[in-house]
Amino acid sequence: MSCAVSQLTYKDFSLYWTNGRFRTGSMGFSQWYASSAPPSLLQSLPKEAIGVGAFSWKFALCLPSSSRARGVILFGDGPYYLLPPPNFDAAGVLSYTPLYGDPTSLGYFINLTGISVNGKAINVARNAFDFHVNASARLSSIVPYTTLRSDIYNVFLKNFKKAARGIAQAQKVAPFSLCFNTTAIRSRGHMLRIPHINFMLGNGEQWTVDRSNSIKQVNNDVGCLAFVDGGEMTKQAVVIGTYQMENNFLLFDLDQSRLGFSSSLLPHGTSCGGFNFTVGSYF
Repeated sequence: MSCAVSQLTYKDFSLYWTNGRFRTGSMGFSQWYASSAPPSLLQSLPKEAIGVGAFSWKFALCLPSSSRARGVILFGDGPYYLLPPPNFDAAGVLSYTPLYGDPTSLGYFINLTGISVNGKAINVARNAFDFHVNASARLSSIVPYTTLRSDIYNVFLKNFKKAARGIAQAQKVAPFSLCFNTTAIRSRGHMLRIPHINFMLGNGEQWTVDRSNSIKQVNNDVGCLAFVDGGEMTKQAVVIGTYQMENNFLLFDLDQSRLGFSSSLLPHGTSCGGFNFTVGSYF
């Protein structure tokens, strides 16, 4: 008997076939139970078993920034064209870093070795980001905002405050610890002065956190630094949340154990809502 950790989902599913430019076909499933599973769990199933499907060991995730937009998960090789540019293939703007898994828990991990604010690495203990499987940085599609262990978060917050001097602060809005008067930012053109953030990775690459992924607009007048304190005993030093992934194209290449990441697609004139879901139409 084989066992593995997984999550069971019960919902309606719609699967689409695509050539990378538009939808070529579809299939719907109503009220199905579904779960991912490693190949070892399938070996003891009889040949007559139904409901077992295999996807590529490469998949792309692109989360939208609005509930009005449709994000996309794509299985298999590209191209991955996004509108409105006529021939923008997201695969062409990806950087790569090693991707790790842990058989004892769910999720994927990357080796994050530091965080910089305006190009300057925050000064934390030398071993604060020490990497081993299931310890450094986990990618989460459930956690809404990037969560930092307290020793890292406190230094990061201090550095961001210092870099954002001159921008009017506002009263804090939970769960955030630092908020700004965004009316003043917009009226004075200070958005360009919002400090930029980079995740520094073990292979020398940097994942740039766009300002649209670092400041969360909580109401018409207030925007907050969209990072939260995970406490002193959190299992991972960093959990990268969905807000920091929005409009970032992420390619999980399990065959080569690597993560491709684009940083924000907005400077390229597109977003995660730019995939063409219509049937048979060309750009």
